[in-house]
Amino acid sequence: MRNKIVTGLMIGTAVLLAGCGKKGGEIEKGQVVATVDGQDVTVHELNAELQGANIPPNIGTEQKKQLEQMALAQVVNRRILADIARERGLDKTPMFLLQEKRAEEQILVQMLQRQMSSAVKAPASTEVADFIAQNPDLFAERKIFSIDQIQFEAPKDPQVLRKYQPLKTMDEVEAALKADGLQFKRAPATLDVATANPELVQQVLKMPKDEIFIIPAGRVMVANRITDTKVQPLTGPQAQQLATGMIQQKKFQDLIKRDLEPKVKKAESEVKYQAGFAPPKKPDGAAAGAPAAPAAK
Repeated sequence: MRNKIVTGLMIGTAVLLAGCGKKGGEIEKGQVVATVDGQDVTVHELNAELQGANIPPNIGTEQKKQLEQMALAQVVNRRILADIARERGLDKTPMFLLQEKRAEEQILVQMLQRQMSSAVKAPASTEVADFIAQNPDLFAERKIFSIDQIQFEAPKDPQVLRKYQPLKTMDEVEAALKADGLQFKRAPATLDVATANPELVQQVLKMPKDEIFIIPAGRVMVANRITDTKVQPLTGPQAQQLATGMIQQKKFQDLIKRDLEPKVKKAESEVKYQAGFAPPKKPDGAAAGAPAAPAAK
């Protein structure tokens, strides 16, 4: 690899936000921010790098410039190392080709999600107000539960959990975990109905007082007992922000169900699997490989 590496001067914020280049994929000369081994790094590549930086909107000019310089340094360093890898022929290996295909598919799925989420319009203020009024459990009568909680490693045999069902106190659960040799951690926790999983909240609201309930959480299990319940109404801008996000998520899921799910289901029905490799049958009503809902805005 040629060792001549020239890093261009950082350009101002106004230029960073400039529009696309000329037609036909040409890049305007003023949009090159660095040259690595004769290959240009453009302002568009730098902007793409900055997208993952979560830059605060009120950041100062000097701080933003430093972030831009750090991002450009990452691009330059990555390109240098990638050139070295190509010199060693790593871009011709089966592993690279597999990872390249996987990365391409992941990027396309992310772009599809962004495209569909951008089609979801922000709800009107009247729609937000109606949603808040129609969901008092989340807003006017919002509950926050104090919980005695034990997180423990899931046993290799799920049948072991059956003997935990009759237990009446968290001390009994702790003693059983010790007897089974399972690692655990006990600590107080809270459950806010406004931000927790709605299905979990509905189950908790129906629970008899002092009943212990065990739920899976990733690779661990969590035993819980509610020790206190407080009503803390959620109002004002905080309520409006939560309601707006929930409305947009619902609209996004409706869009997925209407525009994407039928195509996914049709494509899935035409997939041919070798014996023993087919996935388990999905329960009725389960979404068919749709992108995840966008985060609340």
